[in-house]
Amino acid sequence: MTAGTRPPQLPETDSIREVLMTPWGELTWPELPTAVAEHRVALLAFGAIEEHGPHLPLATDDLVADHLARRLADRVGLLRLPTVPYGQVWSLEHFPGSLSVGDDTLVALITDLARGLVRNEVRGLVLLSAHLGNAAALKRASRELEGTLPALALTYPGLREVSDRVREAPDSRPGIMHADEIETSIMLHVAPDEVRMERARPEYPRYPPDFDSAPVRWDSVSDSGVFGDPTAATAEKGAVVLDHVVGEAERLIRGWLRRLP
Repeated sequence: MTAGTRPPQLPETDSIREVLMTPWGELTWPELPTAVAEHRVALLAFGAIEEHGPHLPLATDDLVADHLARRLADRVGLLRLPTVPYGQVWSLEHFPGSLSVGDDTLVALITDLARGLVRNEVRGLVLLSAHLGNAAALKRASRELEGTLPALALTYPGLREVSDRVREAPDSRPGIMHADEIETSIMLHVAPDEVRMERARPEYPRYPPDFDSAPVRWDSVSDSGVFGDPTAATAEKGAVVLDHVVGEAERLIRGWLRRLP
């Protein structure tokens, strides 16, 4: 608090519950200390702006990240920070509309924000990504924050096992979920009005033998930006997938919280 700034006025008793349920960006500064005192750990979610075939919007990962963040913040009792819509999408940045930021930028953003969180007496930070390309940067940031702010990095925990359970069409490659049956199902559950199923078409890329080892731009193996069969998607499958992911994330967060000072 700067010199001359008045001490924050706590909200009236009948509005405290409302304050505690309000995300960080919608609070006023006098309300912030009350919210932090109740929720000592913040949640910062990351999406991406990238192509998702002709049937899903560029902001698919951002929409899903925000959905997951809202559910987890409510279930675990975390102070939800505004979702970051940008991510590392090097493999897809040659498709029109894709906007990529580097891992160094993501790490710097997180570590810079962490200083402000510590200054506001936040005691821990959950990093959550709905874009697989952010995983390396979030894990690196959590390590760099050691000794400054304890951080936990999560990227779609439990996704592979639940995807294998609900998937009907073949996947294009293990470990890839992009504009396919699974991701389209997730979007049909999260934001059905944003899905153009009449445009959905399957595509199964032919991956080079060194795909997992060499830097390969995904537009070199896919014409449509689809990696699988989105026509097999349903909102019901999406609900099952996200319920499992949220449950796994909650389990991991609660276990981590028990180890915090």
